[in-house]
Amino acid sequence: MLDKHLLEPRQQFQLRRHLLRLVKDKSGSIAMQAAIGLPALAIAASAALDYTNLVSQKANLQNLADTSAVASANELRTGNVNSATINAIAKSIATAAAGRGGNGLVVAAATVENGRAVQVTLNKPVDSLVGKLLSSGPKTVSASATARITGQASVCVLALNGAAKKSLEAQQTALLTGKDCGLYSNSTASNSIIAKGQAKITAKLICSAGGVAGNTKGLTPSPTMDCPAINDPLGSRPAPPNNGCNFKNRVVSGGTQSLNPGVYCGGLKITGGAKVTANPGVFVIKDGPLTVDGGSSLTGVNVGFYLTGTDARLEFVAGPNTISLKAPVTGPMAGLLIYEDRNNKAGASHVVEADDARMLLGTIYLPRGVLSIGANARVADQSAYTVIVADSIVLTGGPNMVLNANYGATNVPVPPGIGPGAITLMR
Repeated sequence: MLDKHLLEPRQQFQLRRHLLRLVKDKSGSIAMQAAIGLPALAIAASAALDYTNLVSQKANLQNLADTSAVASANELRTGNVNSATINAIAKSIATAAAGRGGNGLVVAAATVENGRAVQVTLNKPVDSLVGKLLSSGPKTVSASATARITGQASVCVLALNGAAKKSLEAQQTALLTGKDCGLYSNSTASNSIIAKGQAKITAKLICSAGGVAGNTKGLTPSPTMDCPAINDPLGSRPAPPNNGCNFKNRVVSGGTQSLNPGVYCGGLKITGGAKVTANPGVFVIKDGPLTVDGGSSLTGVNVGFYLTGTDARLEFVAGPNTISLKAPVTGPMAGLLIYEDRNNKAGASHVVEADDARMLLGTIYLPRGVLSIGANARVADQSAYTVIVADSIVLTGGPNMVLNANYGATNVPVPPGIGPGAITLMR
């Protein structure tokens, strides 16, 4: 080592300056290496986190696309084949399902395969740590699903009135169950579908053109709101012939009797414990009600009831009365158990309160009236299927109405527009 004492003062000064430069050069090299190395490590670590996050987000978005496609395909089965309508439904369903995690979600849906399938594509921005480090912004995650349908709609309840409040209502301890089928309300009111008290409504799908109110916890699954209205699927169904009068003001009181189809002017009343069997065919109930009371029973297979004229309505009165009916297999009312004339005065009250009304196989079509279910017992649960299309529906008291959709278990046909169908999910 050089002894500084052997150097002159000027040389000592120069040596100190060179040593300081060396130290500075080494420090700068280390700093430069750090400047280069640390961001590279940060980017690598961020990329690993980004990958994990993107995989998770992609999976979540795919599940959301699947759900939206299947739910939208349900609408196809009701005749809503317009792409704009399907897009609105898919957007509503996807946004609601995404919740707070749906910020920035872009939904595109359209009908494909000539209206037999729905394709849903979702795009969602996802924050990227790498993007932030490199100032390149968020990444976009995409998912797509297609749901194809076969057959027609699985609809078990359709409330047609677009302006009515409480178009589909369950009160007190009423239970309404749609097994493997959907419940729809066309009303755009904020309380289009409402459950009060301990009432519960359960179905494969609950869809409201407006909102829901009351005990919303009693609705399963959570309703889809702002659904487009469904056109009356039976609106073009021709009425059965109903000329003249075969019977006038017919009353059956007590005893056991069979009744033939025909035009019953002034209505038909079954009372006084009478046990009546309706023979196969169409019963036109004209200008009066169809009444069953006084501990009586009305049974029939391959029978349909057409309600037309003034005060033509159902009166299945509360008490120990029995109603057991199966709709026609063929003829003008094939698949229709009850058919209300579309020209009848609006707002008629059709009442089903009998203690035993467990067999109502077929479609109950009341486009002008309100169907009130009030029996404190099971209703329709023994039917292979029951469909209700009415102006509005209310369940009050403690009925337990079960609307099955076992279409293959009977030869009673389901009217076109509301029949069975399966959904196949594709990606």
